[in-house]
Amino acid sequence: MALALAVSCNRTKPEGRPVINLVREVLADADSPEHRLVADYDAADPVKSIYVAGAPERCKPILMSLKGCDSSDNADGRAVGDGLPDFAGEVICTILDFANTPYGRFADSGREEALKEVTVRTVLAAMDTLCYINEFDKNGVATKPQAKVVVLASPCASAYGQFDVDSLFRTLGCNLPVVYPLRSMLDDVLDGRNTGAVVGVVAEKDSLTAGSYASYVAENGPAGSDCVVLSPDPSASDPLLAFLDSCLVAGKTRPFDAILVDDSSVDADAMRLTLKRITTDTNEESLSYGKLIAPGCRILDVLSTVNAECYRILRKDNLFRHDIAYPRSIEYKTVATSDGSFLLTQYDDGDPLQ
Repeated sequence: MALALAVSCNRTKPEGRPVINLVREVLADADSPEHRLVADYDAADPVKSIYVAGAPERCKPILMSLKGCDSSDNADGRAVGDGLPDFAGEVICTILDFANTPYGRFADSGREEALKEVTVRTVLAAMDTLCYINEFDKNGVATKPQAKVVVLASPCASAYGQFDVDSLFRTLGCNLPVVYPLRSMLDDVLDGRNTGAVVGVVAEKDSLTAGSYASYVAENGPAGSDCVVLSPDPSASDPLLAFLDSCLVAGKTRPFDAILVDDSSVDADAMRLTLKRITTDTNEESLSYGKLIAPGCRILDVLSTVNAECYRILRKDNLFRHDIAYPRSIEYKTVATSDGSFLLTQYDDGDPLQ
């Protein structure tokens, strides 16, 4: 595993941060379609859909995980599977962002505001019914479901756009829940802590991904927090031991309070088994790696986090359809437009609608 980023940070929450021009324009023009869409939006409608949006390689695993998830009793919400998918009867839509990915090109060229605008426009697209049959459709004659919850799959959405989406919704009183997996996992670790947290992240080898985690920990973690981001070695037989070996090589010896798995190719359950073996048994592994594991260290992963967060939101707000049927999926893709923005078209990758 190659060391992507290791950062020490103090709590430096920004004060009075300005929103991007797009948000200012939407807020200022009460007659604009975007202003009316957000101001009049009602997400409290079970008939609406779950949306997963972002880089295609991130959306697909989340979609499949949501469709196959059975971690709760659908009748009473207990954390035990009941043989019926947790999101039975739901329609799960994806917005595969081919037009704007890879997102790293925005940061590499200093266009952070443009990347924030992509995040805002993606959420607005999930809220709207507007859809195009294909890139040659000039009038948007197709329609699509609206969102009752939006999952922004890419971690950079938390660093580039979360503040702007939150500000827009808060100002206009929009009740649409937006799930940021990065924020959900890190808040789980950081909330309520008075001392520095040491967070490890197993993620793709991408500087924007690493920087997104580091920035969030820097802005929200207590003084003295560390964030160590590593990319997985696909040949490693044990990803947790490979992660810890890389930390030792890099001289990172502070024990981890949590390790986050942000790569769907990495088996998070296998990592949990290794963690249990290291922390409960007295053996060569525990002697070698136990010093890197703080008491109560947990392993969190994106897929389980998204499943749990979406289930919590739908159950809390009574947004389930309550249909006895397997979840269905509908896919859309972004197509770049000449003005530098994008539109949504229907997408068919040859996989039949389920």
